[in-house]
Amino acid sequence: MVVKSNGKIVYDSWKDGSDVYKDKKGYYVEQWNPKTEMSYKKYLAKSWKPKPNETKKRNKKSKVNKRNKTHKSLWNIFIL
Repeated sequence: MVVKSNGKIVYDSWKDGSDVYKDKKGYYVEQWNPKTEMSYKKYLAKSWKPKPNETKKRNKKSKVNKRNKTHKSLWNIFIL
């Protein structure tokens, strides 16, 4: 969870990339209404839950990365 500069905690991101916040009614996304030129809260379904944060370390030693670092490809020579 990340705390934004406006003091709100961001729980996850929504499909369109906007941040998901939480209040006493539930999780919501702030959206803009162009007709009234005001922002409003769009509440998500009660069944929606934020994804747990992944803290697993990624394996940096993969065969593809190791091969690319040690051998120059013929295509890399032509691109230079």
